[in-house]
Amino acid sequence: MPAIIIPFLVTAIASTVLLAVIMRILPADFLGAAVTERSNHTQAAQQLGGLAIVPAIICSLWIFGPENGLNPAFLACATIASLLLWVIGFLDDRHHLPESIRLLSQFAASTIAVYGLGPDFRLLPDLLPFLLERGLLVLALVYFINLTNFMDGLDLMVVSGLGVPLALLAGFSGFGLVAIGTGNLAAAIAGGLAGFAIFNRPKARVFLGDSGSLPIGLLSGLACFLVARDMSIWAGLILPLFFIADATSTLLMRLAAGENILAAHSKHAYQVAKRSGWSVWQVVSSVGLLNLILGACALATIQHGLPRLVGILVALFAVALVLYRFRNRKN
Repeated sequence: MPAIIIPFLVTAIASTVLLAVIMRILPADFLGAAVTERSNHTQAAQQLGGLAIVPAIICSLWIFGPENGLNPAFLACATIASLLLWVIGFLDDRHHLPESIRLLSQFAASTIAVYGLGPDFRLLPDLLPFLLERGLLVLALVYFINLTNFMDGLDLMVVSGLGVPLALLAGFSGFGLVAIGTGNLAAAIAGGLAGFAIFNRPKARVFLGDSGSLPIGLLSGLACFLVARDMSIWAGLILPLFFIADATSTLLMRLAAGENILAAHSKHAYQVAKRSGWSVWQVVSSVGLLNLILGACALATIQHGLPRLVGILVALFAVALVLYRFRNRKN
């Protein structure tokens, strides 16, 4: 367990200190997030989170990862991919890059990261040829990068939506349910988000920005791939299921309505809940509680037969219920 707790604490402290220093050094209006009719914040905030959290996570992975079983080749590829998205995200926060550049960088980063998994990494060896599986992993990682960016629209949402599942995943490794390296990766990301939470709690002074949400989406997606290998594919899908379900259902609803899916919007279920009268704390605590339930469901999928089926069905029902309440019921 110390092999997991120490990386978590070190990353949390490092991200907190580094973010505090950056906030003090940079001008108060640097990377300011404008308040518009789509915004879910009502006071000035800066998109500085990624500038501190991503370096803290990467440094933590290199300090603790090798001794906990993370392959140096995996770490190198994950680092290169994360830094690519970190730079592109920062430039986009500053200058609003074209979608084509953003998407190309995401495919490049995802390809590098998937390559870093190594030739022996397989999830469905009996169903898919190697190259087809690799292509699907790249597409899945690109989608995970984007859905993390989509869901980063409310104070503490990424902390409760990804930080809680990743902390649970780190805990699983402490009981031997997943590899220590997988837990180390999850602990580093969760620790970075814990440090960020100090400044992102309502009313937030700092947001992640694209420099934070894009690399964190990539690293979290890799963690889900690893837990899918270590536990079951179902566990890899269930742990981030709220983010997947909210982002995907919103995308499908916008497509059905004939909307431009590349245009900015504020129609995710959690955003609808906030606008209909839910407080930020009610929304994020609901998501956090849901993720505790999903963690238990993920554990059930280790078993075969009825326990796995029950875990999957409970996870689907719980997520559907929260999405329904967010979209259809006022506080």
